[in-house]
Amino acid sequence: MMKVKFNKYERVAGLFVGFAVLGFCLSLLSVAIKQGWFDSKIHYTTSFKTADGIHPGTKVQIAGLKVGQVDDVQLMSDNTIQVGFYVLSKFHGKIKEDSVATMIRPFIIGDRVLEVQMGSEDSQLLAADSQMRSHETMDLMAIMSGKQVGNYLETFSGMLENLKTVAEAFVDPTRTQAFINMFDRIDPLLKNLNTMSVEVIKLSKQATQDDNLKVVLGQLAVTTRELNAMIPQINEKAPSVAKDLSQLVGNLAVITEEFKVVLPALAEVAPELPQTTRRAVEALDEAVVLIKAMQKNFFVRGAVEDVREKEAKDKKQRLPAED
Repeated sequence: MMKVKFNKYERVAGLFVGFAVLGFCLSLLSVAIKQGWFDSKIHYTTSFKTADGIHPGTKVQIAGLKVGQVDDVQLMSDNTIQVGFYVLSKFHGKIKEDSVATMIRPFIIGDRVLEVQMGSEDSQLLAADSQMRSHETMDLMAIMSGKQVGNYLETFSGMLENLKTVAEAFVDPTRTQAFINMFDRIDPLLKNLNTMSVEVIKLSKQATQDDNLKVVLGQLAVTTRELNAMIPQINEKAPSVAKDLSQLVGNLAVITEEFKVVLPALAEVAPELPQTTRRAVEALDEAVVLIKAMQKNFFVRGAVEDVREKEAKDKKQRLPAED
């Protein structure tokens, strides 16, 4: 076997390549340690309505610090996007049951990252492979995306169509005049509303002055209680009261109808009633004078005394009978 000999330059070159390979390995090991390739990982899942800007390899951050990355994105049967991601075990203590996953864009442009909000201190740790709550957010790039701009333009087009319909309606002079008349009626309406509000305020002040309304309501409550206590007794002792009241109301209605007939006749003779009444009183006075004069007559005086004696006897007989 032939022995290979290296000269001085070849040995220097070999040492240089060896050191370069060793440096590369050390650098790779350092990067692996910094990236957490050798650390244990805790996996979680969350769901979003859209996966715009998120894919396997997307960073997972907590308070701006990278703690993991997304390793799986799937479309589910309910049209939601299920995102699987892991977090390095040393950050597991920051993830609680009330933690929330949010997709944000660190800058105006660029890829999104999955931001995990730390949970409260009194909340329990979220177990591995659990479903984390999510919160949808909107940023400038999402708003300016083709899908959103298309929706906005469609909405704006519909708004312009509605404005066109309104403009065409106002081209009609009749509708324009009706619109102007409507504004002309608003001022009197507002004045009436102002007047009504002032009157209502006055009424409310009168009602609440010296607790008048409170007193009235209190008395009404007392009256209601008394009526509630009296109505059963009335129904028990006088069951026909309702029927009698109905008949009374009917009779009053009949009397009212009759008065409608009588009142015109009374209205015709009303001017002569004072004179007729006065003459009737005068006739009664004359009759009294005539009767007294006849009683003083010799032939009638005895008969009058007999009648008075008989009336007195009859009165005495009635009194014991009544007792």
